[in-house]
Amino acid sequence: MGDLNGDGILTPADAAIALRLAASGAHNDAADVSGDGQVTSLDALMILEAAAGTIEVS
Repeated sequence: MGDLNGDGILTPADAAIALRLAASGAHNDAADVSGDGQVTSLDALMILEAAAGTIEVS
């Protein structure tokens, strides 16, 4: 979950994609890492934190 560019790892690029999805109102199940049914800036933040190793997403 959260690997939006399909390269197999979570990176800031995935967070940027999630942020673009959030801004456009588009939905993508892989981007909804918070599990609230929406793609928001929180999901982008969580992906960024996971890329930095400060949290785990599943």
